[in-house]
Amino acid sequence: MKKAILFLTLCFSVTFIGFAQQSAQQAGSFPPNPVEKPGWKLTFQDEFDRPKLNDALWYPAYRTGRKEHFKRIGIESRWYDNNAHYLIEDGILKLRVDENLPFRPKKEMPCVSCIMTSDHRFGETTETYQLLEKFAQKYGWFEIRCKTVRGVPGVYSAFWLHQTDPTDQEYTPEGVRRKIGDGVIEIDIFEQWSWREKQRTDFNVHFTTDGHHACMLDFDPCEDFHVYALEWKEGELNWYVDNKKVYTYSGQTPQKKMFILVALFHRPDGYGGTKSEPDQLTFPKDFEIDYIRVYQAEH
Repeated sequence: MKKAILFLTLCFSVTFIGFAQQSAQQAGSFPPNPVEKPGWKLTFQDEFDRPKLNDALWYPAYRTGRKEHFKRIGIESRWYDNNAHYLIEDGILKLRVDENLPFRPKKEMPCVSCIMTSDHRFGETTETYQLLEKFAQKYGWFEIRCKTVRGVPGVYSAFWLHQTDPTDQEYTPEGVRRKIGDGVIEIDIFEQWSWREKQRTDFNVHFTTDGHHACMLDFDPCEDFHVYALEWKEGELNWYVDNKKVYTYSGQTPQKKMFILVALFHRPDGYGGTKSEPDQLTFPKDFEIDYIRVYQAEH
């Protein structure tokens, strides 16, 4: 079905595409964009059209290198098990949390279903490490079509960019979390917290003093599929929702290539100031993703 939609979208005129998008907005879901993007070269693409996750592109886990390193130096990770739980149905990737998976002794414990395009392993010292990179890029256009999760307190959907260098991420190799003002090392293309305000979606440039924005959408992102994109260039980040620019950040931007991380977080233990009650924890919870594409500017 998805391939047919893409084919039809490519075959019709720009005028028709604009009309189709307007109609789809009125109906609910925003349609997929054409794969070809004038002025841009496609550098990464997953339409999730195969029955299993493509291991040439993804690690189905949440930052296992950091977890193992922290364990070695005596710091406990909040995540009991870093292995992702997911399925692919009808061309849609579903990052899932249910009562038993990702594995934890009790369903009330924090867990995360995540896929990412790079990982690392520290050696015997923090000065030595090995990059396990499948994809990373500096600058460009990063796009996802998805439907976020209908959550309870502590359950949220995320689409991030992180620097591949493990010594320059939000936690230092010594396990110290960096603070606002320490410099830009992470871009949150979005974090969606439906249990706070269902139309609120956060854009962040960690850890700058002014790179945080709460965007109030004119739709419920948990109801239907929509397209979210980030244009990253030197000194400027532009966020787009359904092909409309909604926010611009000007200031310090990352100076190194970054990898993709997409995740469904389950933290009902009080994260964000509100704790989930046991009767609120209904499962499964799915973060549904139609495609992820990355482009590099041609000029």
